[in-house]
Amino acid sequence: MALVSLAGLDLPCRGAGRPSSPGPAAFHYGAAFDRSAVDWYTRFALLVTGGFLSREESRKLMDRGPKLVAYEWSSAFYPTDAVSANLTWQSEALKHMSEWLLNTQPVGGGAATPGRKAWWYDFADPELRLARAAHLATRLSVSGYSGLFLDTLGFEHVPLELRAVFSARHPGVDYNRAQAAFLGALRTAVGPDRILFLNQGYRQSELFLPYADFDLTESYFVGASAGKPYFRPWHDPTDPWNSILTPMEQLVRPASRRFPGVRFVHLGYAAGSDVATRRAIEYNYAAAKLWDHSAYLVAENPATEHDDVYFADLGRPLAATYSHDPDQHVAWRQFEGGIVALNAGPGTASILNGRYQLADPPRGYLFRS
Repeated sequence: MALVSLAGLDLPCRGAGRPSSPGPAAFHYGAAFDRSAVDWYTRFALLVTGGFLSREESRKLMDRGPKLVAYEWSSAFYPTDAVSANLTWQSEALKHMSEWLLNTQPVGGGAATPGRKAWWYDFADPELRLARAAHLATRLSVSGYSGLFLDTLGFEHVPLELRAVFSARHPGVDYNRAQAAFLGALRTAVGPDRILFLNQGYRQSELFLPYADFDLTESYFVGASAGKPYFRPWHDPTDPWNSILTPMEQLVRPASRRFPGVRFVHLGYAAGSDVATRRAIEYNYAAAKLWDHSAYLVAENPATEHDDVYFADLGRPLAATYSHDPDQHVAWRQFEGGIVALNAGPGTASILNGRYQLADPPRGYLFRS
């Protein structure tokens, strides 16, 4: 096997510049797609968009092959913001405010964007669950979309004052179980062929993942801060939950084993130079492949997200799990088509008895057959 930088992959394509296999999933929340964006995002099997695009924009994408999945804020919606919830639906929800919502005025906090206030759903109300599930099923049918991306599930994403409201209104009722009941109603309404893509469903896996096709982590390997990417260490014993190993092994991996039909995607973020973004893509991709999962990285400048590494066909893993060297802060995994490796340490390291050098960390590597 020969060392190939992820940045320099020259992958074989079929047809008019198309990849030999599509990438699993990409994310782009823009309302309009120019030719370059259409060419890039339609290389993926699935594209998550920021809500339901206009028919003109969605057709440009769907006609090229990918399945479209619409962003939907699971727990709340912003007043008059059609991206967070359809305006017709907002009007209907407000008519039933005393039963369907936890607040009588918009409230910030929780998963709301700082500085913005929202209306928050009361999932303990069975009428709300059924009505919203029917509404979303109709939207999917009319739009031609293949599914929904449901963001920020869980009681911890509700503002503290509204958690108190829920508990006082429904003594002894578990909010997460009520939200799971909504997912069950939604699955029934949309049917088995529609995609339900959750964000962090693994945190309540027994409740949420029975209804999911995909689940997401965010910034578990790479994130953005102060205008540049940051790279999580492999394992920091002084801060294990802000390392890669602990949350993956204690949260994500048990959930993926319990629900093997759910496909995991790891979303990273980057800001800064093109070079920094490319390094972040490499790191995020290699880390995800250690668990045989998928990855995508959203950049400050979407044009810098393009990397053919997403279309590498490595085949099946040859071992039941990854190997790692905690002293060097490196990990690797062998596949039919090559080896992926991650160097999260302070300097050059090597793997497999020195056969492969992992220089210039933090970085991900692909050694192709």
